[in-house]
Amino acid sequence: MSFLLKWLRIEKSRHVSLHPQRALEFDEPPEALFDRTLEGIDRVLGGVVRESDRARGTIEATFGLTFSERLTCSFEATGEGRTRVHIAGRRGALPQATVRSDYVERLAEFLERGR
Repeated sequence: MSFLLKWLRIEKSRHVSLHPQRALEFDEPPEALFDRTLEGIDRVLGGVVRESDRARGTIEATFGLTFSERLTCSFEATGEGRTRVHIAGRRGALPQATVRSDYVERLAEFLERGR
């Protein structure tokens, strides 16, 4: 078996590829942040909202045709008008590990500026 692996030159990856993500806390209700996130995806990032469910507190958006990325945003009320927003990016298989996402970072910056 080891001969076959050496012959095929299959090596173990030195990286663990996690989805780039950010978790943010706000002193605002989930409804306001939901609307602002939709605005940021459309106006700032130029993405397409594929799925938007206020009752579950989730948004799915996509960006680009080649090397496209999908953002998942979730909203969790943490009590007394506070909300936790979780933004995660996913891409297709790439040869290198994805450590950060410009889409995740730009959306997080947009939401933080609106405080």
